[in-house]
Amino acid sequence: MKVKVKGLKFKVPIIIEPDSVGFHAYSPALKGLHMGGDTEEEALKNARDAAIAYLESMISHGDPIPLDIMELKGAKTALPDNKSYHVEEVKIDCQ
Repeated sequence: MKVKVKGLKFKVPIIIEPDSVGFHAYSPALKGLHMGGDTEEEALKNARDAAIAYLESMISHGDPIPLDIMELKGAKTALPDNKSYHVEEVKIDCQ
């Protein structure tokens, strides 16, 4: 069955921390989403792009979407000084 979704929006939490070769970005809401980058901005962009692909795949396969990424509104969390917390809005258009 082909799923058609247009303009579906999610707010995906992404945590970025320095690692031995640059920065590591991951999302606790999307199991297995781990990306790297030479800079914090690059790691964030890579994680955002990966989150879009991850969610598109979940939708096309009929997998359940975590509810917390649909309802998260600017939440803040306490992290060590070397980590930064971002909430990225991603838009999904599946055909």
